[in-house]
Amino acid sequence: MSSADADAEMTSGIRRQGPGGTALPTEIYLGMFRTMILSRRFDEACAALLGAGKPVPHFHSGVGQEALMVAAVAPLRRDDQMIYTHRGYGHLLAKGVSLREVALDTFMKRGGTNNGLGGNMHVARPDLGVPGREGVFGTRFGIATGLALAQTLDGSDAVTVCFYGEAAGARGILYESLNMAVLWKLPIIYIAENNGWSFSSRTEWLFPNGRMTPVWRGFDIPVEEFDGNDPEVTFTTVCRALDHARSGAGPVVLEGLTYRLDPHIWYDPADYQPNAEIASRRERDPLAIARRHLVKRGVAIDRIQSIEQEAARELEEVMRETEAAPWAGWNTNAGVVLT
Repeated sequence: MSSADADAEMTSGIRRQGPGGTALPTEIYLGMFRTMILSRRFDEACAALLGAGKPVPHFHSGVGQEALMVAAVAPLRRDDQMIYTHRGYGHLLAKGVSLREVALDTFMKRGGTNNGLGGNMHVARPDLGVPGREGVFGTRFGIATGLALAQTLDGSDAVTVCFYGEAAGARGILYESLNMAVLWKLPIIYIAENNGWSFSSRTEWLFPNGRMTPVWRGFDIPVEEFDGNDPEVTFTTVCRALDHARSGAGPVVLEGLTYRLDPHIWYDPADYQPNAEIASRRERDPLAIARRHLVKRGVAIDRIQSIEQEAARELEEVMRETEAAPWAGWNTNAGVVLT
C-alpha cells in the first residue's frame, strides 16, 4: 500500500480489507464505528441548524442507515469506483473523503471537493474512486455501468459499486444497464438501499412484497438480501460480492434492509410514518448494534466512549471552520477564473 493510500484510509478511520477476505477484524470494526458516529453527528448538527431556522442547502438525513452506508464501502479499495446516494455522507466518509470536504460542499462554501458549487449531491474525489454523481435523478446506473466497462477495458480488476434507493430503482435505465453488465460480465455491484420508504410511498407499494431485487433473478446473476442495519453482516456480504465481481464472474445485485428514522428531507413533516413504527425501528439502530457487537468482542466501554468523543470533537471543529469559510463564488474558485 502506498503512503497516499494509507493517508486516505486513515482519513476515514477505516483500514481497507485485503483481497479475498470476508472476516471483519475488530480494529476495522472500530474504524467503521467511528465513521458511522461521525456521519450521525453531522446529520444531527445539520438538523439542529435547521431547527434553529438556519439554512442547510439540500439536506437529506441518513440517520438510521449508517451501517449500510459505511460497512458496504469499508471493503472497497482506493481504485474501486463508488456512486453514492443523496444520503451519502457515510458513503463518502468511508471512502476517504474528509468530513471537512463534505461539510464545505454541503454548505456551499469554498474549499470542498467542488468548492461549494455543486453541494453535497456532487462531491467528487476521483483520486479516491468518487467520480461524482448524476445531475438527472436515476441516471447513475448508466454512469456506474460505464465506469465498470472502462475498468474492464483497462484490464483492471477494480470494481464499481452503485448505491440507490426505491425511487431510482424504478427507473428503466437500471434494467438496461443491468442487461449490459450481465452480457459483458462487468465488475459491478448494484446495492439497493431499502429503507422502507420512497419519500411518502412505502416500498411495498412500489415493489412486490416490499422487496426491490426479486425481479432481477431473471438475469441469472447472484442476488442477495441482507440486514443492512448490521455492520458485520453488511461488511461480509459486500466482501463476498466483491470477490465475485473482481474474479471476472460478472455483476451482483444486493439489497440491504434498513429504515429511514428521520424525514425524507428537512421540510417533510413525515406524518405518514406511524410513530409506533419509528419507535420499533429505533430498537434496530445500527449504532446501538455496533456498540453491542464491539462489547461482545471484548472492546472496553472506555474505548468506545473515547471514539465517540473524538468524533464529536472533530465535528465541532469542522462545523466552526465551515461557518467561517467564505461562500462559493462563480468567478474565483480555487484560483480558477470562470467566464
